[in-house]
Amino acid sequence: MKDIDKIIEKYFDGDTSLAEEKMLRNYFLQADIEERHRVYAPMFNFFAEERKETTETKPKKAKKRFSLYAWSSIAACILLLAVMRLAYMTPENVNDQSMVYIDGKRISDVHIINNQALISIENISDVDEDVLNSQIGILNSFTE
Repeated sequence: MKDIDKIIEKYFDGDTSLAEEKMLRNYFLQADIEERHRVYAPMFNFFAEERKETTETKPKKAKKRFSLYAWSSIAACILLLAVMRLAYMTPENVNDQSMVYIDGKRISDVHIINNQALISIENISDVDEDVLNSQIGILNSFTE
């Protein structure tokens, strides 16, 4: 039992290994403990009971909390996209198929756009006649 005395001394100094601590726990679980060691028995038995309780209890899962957080984030993103879509999709933008800005003014009438494009094409002096006719033909196809 001299070994147990040395191990107890090392235990209180904080120098025991895991194997030595296991020896101490097993020693204090026995029924025949020396009288001088009975003082330490409640402490080691308490540690053994606490160890059983901590291994029996299961840690609470934080998965539900994370799941709720993840779904909330997804819903917020979808809501944000829907609001942005509605904010930028005004009725005037939905129905317009052609739109240009001329001198800072927004023009969406196809006939005015066509006339302005023809005027711009006619003002070009370096253009070959075939290129000019093909561009006018393309513009005329939009108004038909």
